[in-house]
Amino acid sequence: MERVERLLNELYVNGFAVMEDAIPIPTIERIHAAFLPMLERVRRREHEPGHPERGDIRAGCGRLQHPNRYTMQWPWEGALACPEIAEHPTLLALLEAYWETDDFLVTCLHSNTPYPGSIHQNWHRDIKLMAPHVAMARVPHFGVKFPLVDTGVENGSFEVLPSTQFLADPSREDDYNDIIESGSYPHRTRINMQRGTLWVQDPRALHRGTPNRSDAPRPEMVICYSLRWAAPLMTRPLWVGSREFEELSERGRKLFERATILPDPAVAA
Repeated sequence: MERVERLLNELYVNGFAVMEDAIPIPTIERIHAAFLPMLERVRRREHEPGHPERGDIRAGCGRLQHPNRYTMQWPWEGALACPEIAEHPTLLALLEAYWETDDFLVTCLHSNTPYPGSIHQNWHRDIKLMAPHVAMARVPHFGVKFPLVDTGVENGSFEVLPSTQFLADPSREDDYNDIIESGSYPHRTRINMQRGTLWVQDPRALHRGTPNRSDAPRPEMVICYSLRWAAPLMTRPLWVGSREFEELSERGRKLFERATILPDPAVAA
């Protein structure tokens, strides 16, 4: 409980909390090997930004977001199914402590990958301002993220501006990039991580992706969690294989009850 309390305080104050050595490296390697071929299909197919994510969920459903930066949804199926992450006991205890309930759901499986040649994203939030002029103590959605490779300045680790999750002035919502880039904000922080790290991000906290100057992609996976009442606000589809759904624990099936169940590939064929 001491670790959960520390993470809870960091999440509340910083707008993010980092759990090192949370995921076994063989799990990361398994996911990486299954994920990258799907992403490469998206990269070969998508050449124009501005399109919605598209494509078959099993083959690669994604889009070009910015130059050499791709987003992709992924199915909870086969090597990509990872109950050891989604049901990580410390993670679930942290979310329960923050929300003071266990009535929350997984609402998306997503990813963000800068390839070599990517550029800075604008500073942004991952959620619209929900209550103008109100610094809400809690947010109903979280992105739980884990990189598939070690991340650093060279390959485009995330940069965050801690403690900005309580900003609530609608007149500044469209200007944060200019505000930050033209002012002095010495608490700008790079989140450089080793494989196996899991981090929880308040989607209100200002952050941005940075250029990947390495010679390989820097994939990061996202599992979204939402309070039940807020789950309908998340519009991305969520797919789980039929066999993988049955293999989930009782808690896991509750977490994924919003998902569309994919038919067994052998039966579908």
